[in-house]
Amino acid sequence: MISKCIAALTVSLLVSLVACAPPPKQADVPEVQSEGGEDMAPTESGAEPTTGAAPAPEEMRTKCCVECKAGLAKDRTGAAPDTIPCADYTDTLSPWCLEHFRANPLMASKCE
Repeated sequence: MISKCIAALTVSLLVSLVACAPPPKQADVPEVQSEGGEDMAPTESGAEPTTGAAPAPEEMRTKCCVECKAGLAKDRTGAAPDTIPCADYTDTLSPWCLEHFRANPLMASKCE
C-alpha cells in the first residue's frame, strides 16, 4: 500500500513539475525590417550614366532600322510592311530603339 502511495505521489509530482514549468522559449530570429541586421542588397553599384553625348537622330535611325528589319524578317502576320510601325517589334528592338520609334514613328517599309 505504501509503494502505491509513493508511486502516486511521484507521478503527481512529475505531472505538477511539467505543468508548472515555464513555456519553452523560441530561438530569437532577427527582424527582417530592423536596421541592425545584415544588408541583403548587393554591394555592386548600378549602371553609371554615360558621359557621352546622345547619338545623332540619323545615327539612331540607322542603328534602329537594322533592328526593325530583323523584326520584319521574323514577322509572320503577312501584313504589308507599310502598315506595320517599327515600334510593334518589341521583341527585337532594344529599349533605346523602342523609345526612338515611339518618339519618331516610322513604318517598317521605310527601313528597307
